[in-house]
Amino acid sequence: MQSQRLKLIICLALALALALGSASAHAGFDQALAAFEAGDYPVALKELRPLAEKGDARSQYALGVMAENGFGMPRNLPQAAAWYLKSAKQGNTDAQYNLGAMYEHGIGMPANPGQAARWYRPAAEGGDIDAISNLGVLYEKGQGVPQDKVLAMALYNVSVAYDPNKGSQAARNRQGLANRMPLEDVTKAAVLTDELLKPNNFKPTLRVYLGRQLDPTADKKRALSPHAESE
Repeated sequence: MQSQRLKLIICLALALALALGSASAHAGFDQALAAFEAGDYPVALKELRPLAEKGDARSQYALGVMAENGFGMPRNLPQAAAWYLKSAKQGNTDAQYNLGAMYEHGIGMPANPGQAARWYRPAAEGGDIDAISNLGVLYEKGQGVPQDKVLAMALYNVSVAYDPNKGSQAARNRQGLANRMPLEDVTKAAVLTDELLKPNNFKPTLRVYLGRQLDPTADKKRALSPHAESE
C-alpha cells in the first residue's frame, strides 16, 4: 500500500510538471496533490474526479490507487480496476502494471495470467522495471504465455540492470533460474539481454523475438520476400 501511495504522489507531481493546457487543470492537480500529501483524501477526490471523468489518464490512475487502497472512500477493487483500465488504455504504465498485478494475483477479480501478461507487456515496453520482472515470472512458469525460460532470464537481467536495488526480487529470480538452466540457454539469454538493453531497442527486440517464437519460419519467409528490405 505504501509503495502505491508514493507512486501516486509522484504521479500527481509529474502531472503538475507536465503542461496539461489549462489553468483550471493545473489548479485541480495542485490542490489534489496538496490534499493527498496532507491526508485530506476527500479534497483530493473532489479535485481528481472531474479530471478523470474528462479522460485524463493520470487522474484515472490516481483514482484507481485511491479506490484500491481505500483512501478517502471504502476500498473498492472493481472500481479500482475500472479506473486502471481507462488509464491503461491511454498508455499509463503505472496503471498497466497495477492492472496486470490485479489479474496475476486475482485481486478483486478471478486470476487471469493471460490478461496479466497483456498489461505487463506494454508497461514493460514503457520501461517499468517491476513489469519487466513480473513478465519474466509469467514466461518462466508458462502462465498465460508459452513457457520460455531464455526470455524469462533476459527479462530478469534487464530488470536487474535498471534497478538500483541489487537485492530485488528479479535478482533472486534470476539466480534461482540460472541454477536450473543449461549453460547454453544462459548464454542465449545473455545475447538477448544485450539486444534488449540497447537504447530504444527493448520494444522492437521483444516484438521480433516473440514473433520468431510464434513462427519459427518468419526469418526464412522474410528473406524470401521480394519486399523484405522495404517492410
